[in-house]
Amino acid sequence: MYWEEDDQNSTNMADNNIVDVSFKVDCKKIAADHSYHLFEAVLKKFPQINDINNLAIHSVYGAESGAGWERPEKEIYLSKRTRFCIRTPIEYSQDFFALDKEVLKVGEYEMNLSKPNIKNLIITNTLFCRSVVIENCNSEEDFLKNVHSSLRSMGINVKKMLCGKEHTIQIPNKTLIGKTLLITDLEKDDSIKIQQLGLGIGKLFGCGIFLPHKSIAPVAVSKSSE
Repeated sequence: MYWEEDDQNSTNMADNNIVDVSFKVDCKKIAADHSYHLFEAVLKKFPQINDINNLAIHSVYGAESGAGWERPEKEIYLSKRTRFCIRTPIEYSQDFFALDKEVLKVGEYEMNLSKPNIKNLIITNTLFCRSVVIENCNSEEDFLKNVHSSLRSMGINVKKMLCGKEHTIQIPNKTLIGKTLLITDLEKDDSIKIQQLGLGIGKLFGCGIFLPHKSIAPVAVSKSSE
């Protein structure tokens, strides 16, 4: 499948009410498990984020993280191409431009933000999430059944899904268990709905946020190595 993520004139761009506000990042490295600290840093700048429906804060990933299927244990080294994104209803998007030239204190690391822009969601039949958290799932089978049930309650009938390795997201007084998840053979409307609404819990902590994916090859590599 031919896919260009950054072509804003593509016919695959969705005209919808949820967008990503994307920032250039100046930060050499960050903790692998930084999601909650990143939420705290944004919350300090925007206390109202807890009151915005369908807001999601993307975690930050480096090139060595294996397109999201693998994650370093302690620190992630970031490149000059790294972007930080907040997925938000479009009516709030310009508000987040105030983060331009701000420094987010993410745990013991500092992340300088600049050059914000708005990116529309992309229509694609294959979506990938680095961390879906569905509580009370004791097996991969239970996880996929719960995901299928959640999507069906959204009016989405999924034909093909594959989950990968699990990892932890530490939040105060609790440890969340997330799994990578790829969904393919999606209808256009379903693809956008999943990206707009997300899945599972913890969207403010980088969980349940779906991105376009161009092939299932990394899945096969990851699964074969388990």
